[in-house]
Amino acid sequence: MRHNESTGTTPLQIHRARAAGGFVHWSAAAFGVVLLALSPIACGLDPDDSGWGGPPVEPVATIAGADGPIWLGAPPPAPTVDDDVLAGVARSVVGVRAHGCGPTSRGSGFAVAPGLVVGAAHVVTGASNVEIAWDADGDGESVTSPAVVVAFDPARDLVLLRSEALVPPLQIGRVRFGITGAVLGYPQGQELAVSPARIEHRVAASMDWGDGSARNVYLVAADVHKGQSGGPLIDRDGRALGVAFAATRGLGEIGFALSRDELVGFLVASGVDARKNYLGDIVVEAQPERLSETSSGECRIGR
Repeated sequence: MRHNESTGTTPLQIHRARAAGGFVHWSAAAFGVVLLALSPIACGLDPDDSGWGGPPVEPVATIAGADGPIWLGAPPPAPTVDDDVLAGVARSVVGVRAHGCGPTSRGSGFAVAPGLVVGAAHVVTGASNVEIAWDADGDGESVTSPAVVVAFDPARDLVLLRSEALVPPLQIGRVRFGITGAVLGYPQGQELAVSPARIEHRVAASMDWGDGSARNVYLVAADVHKGQSGGPLIDRDGRALGVAFAATRGLGEIGFALSRDELVGFLVASGVDARKNYLGDIVVEAQPERLSETSSGECRIGR
């Protein structure tokens, strides 16, 4: 995608999604949106998304629309996830480093199955080699392992990495609007950070992707930063609900996460068996060794 290196922003248009299916079209609104990678590398609704959220306790911005305002609230003051749950989730979240397309690009990711890590496509675009770093023993010391790209979808902004690192996978849970949790990732490529978060809305978001595609994303009240792109949006039970990939400028602390629907669709399209169980959670079964290495796109630095 075209990325404005002077401001780090691109225009975004959104349409609010009706929970029962279809879309309610809202008047287009332009956001300043920054992708959450650390270098200028170019880059059917889920039936379990139930209902509309209520107005936030502390609204910080609204967007005018045909049926009324889309409100945007302030993030929760603290994570609503138990410390023991966070400690377990932290071992499933990795730092992603991509080399070979200009400066090293840094983002985040998380394991969805043994040997498979999901991250943001724009972090690894055009890279000649990729590695992941994770806290294997929970002692704050990072272990670095090589990874290869086995699926790459720039329209969804998702990448699937295969690695021999034994990163424990996260369960993919059900989504309820208004629930609180957190976004985890490695801002500025440094230490793992936990950003308190609340899912506000699901919208269809269109940027200058280059192919006119729209993504189903969650508007999330969360203070997220560069380097957290690809990190998981989790609920209070530590289950992944979406994938962080961008943040706004000028409308308070609002982040964007690809929806569970987009994540599961990407996994299935990548050759991974991802099915819903009787509780509505997603069960992922995969054989990483059967997934072949693929291209991470064309390096577009300086274009």
